Amino acid sequence: MLSNQQNLNSEDQDSITSGNNNSFMQSTFNYKFNNVPFYEVIEDIIKPTLLKSSGKCTLENSPSGLMECAFNHTMSNEQATLISLNRDFTKKTADFVYQYQIRICQSEVGRSEVTDYLPLGLHIRIENETCSLPPIARYIQSGTEYRRVGRPINCTQHLKLSPLVSNSIIVNWIPDEKNYAFAMFIVKELNANTLIKKLQEKEARSSEETINDIKKLAEVNPCFATASFHYSLKCPLSTIRMKIPAKSIHCDHLQCFNVGTYILKNKMNPTWLCPICNKSCLYDDLQVQNYFLEIVTSPRLQNDVQDIEIFADGSWIIPEEKNFTENIIKKAPVILKRTY
Repeated sequence: MLSNQQNLNSEDQDSITSGNNNSFMQSTFNYKFNNVPFYEVIEDIIKPTLLKSSGKCTLENSPSGLMECAFNHTMSNEQATLISLNRDFTKKTADFVYQYQIRICQSEVGRSEVTDYLPLGLHIRIENETCSLPPIARYIQSGTEYRRVGRPINCTQHLKLSPLVSNSIIVNWIPDEKNYAFAMFIVKELNANTLIKKLQEKEARSSEETINDIKKLAEVNPCFATASFHYSLKCPLSTIRMKIPAKSIHCDHLQCFNVGTYILKNKMNPTWLCPICNKSCLYDDLQVQNYFLEIVTSPRLQNDVQDIEIFADGSWIIPEEKNFTENIIKKAPVILKRTY
């Protein structure tokens, strides 16, 4: 197992940062947590700090050998006001728009960007209240030590929103051969509509680029070059027609999905995997596809049209129009013979 000192970058051997007033020295890291699209970081409260046991455990009925590390944070007037005065009352329970968020990662040498990774048997108390944690990972077998899904932890509701008192944050975990770092941030929660709008403001993939892809596909597929390509306008997630077709910049398939449906799905279960090829499809890599956006918004399409036919030159037609055209072609020789 790597020692705590081995896990430090040379410029990171600092004492504990503002907001964390431990009685013993701890080491902070220059780690950057990976971006979580639904939250905008407003302020760093506790920089990524090594979870180092104080040598005692105050958790009642705890198993032998359980580690414990304590942090303290006193809010400023501005922080307390920001959190307390911004609530979303449109839901049954008023939610905090600005939140205190805990993130924990595994500390490793040479890492600059890290993702959430929670210790075994994690337990967090804030002012003696147990903090709600992410669910236990599904792959954990019965009878083994549990590790929870690596996600940010919203602890706002347990904090005293006052600059006059200090908040005690106590972290317990089961030791293993890994070291962990603890961090806390103030974040602003973003809803799906905001993320969709931000995505629409980004540069979309042009229709010309997609048409070039279609032409290349025709070059390697002789059948497509002499016929047409069936394309479904239905989102593979919702099975209804797409409104804003998108896909990852790293995906090489033509098929898209509805970006709003995809974002909402990852709000509930953040896997960020392409529903078509199952490859990584992060929010930052999403791109609206103008070629298909122009199709789904075309006045040629009736509400019940779910499919189109794409030709090798990038033009497209509704199957009903294709059938009508084919019927005209079949009748054309007879008409020409009569008018000759």
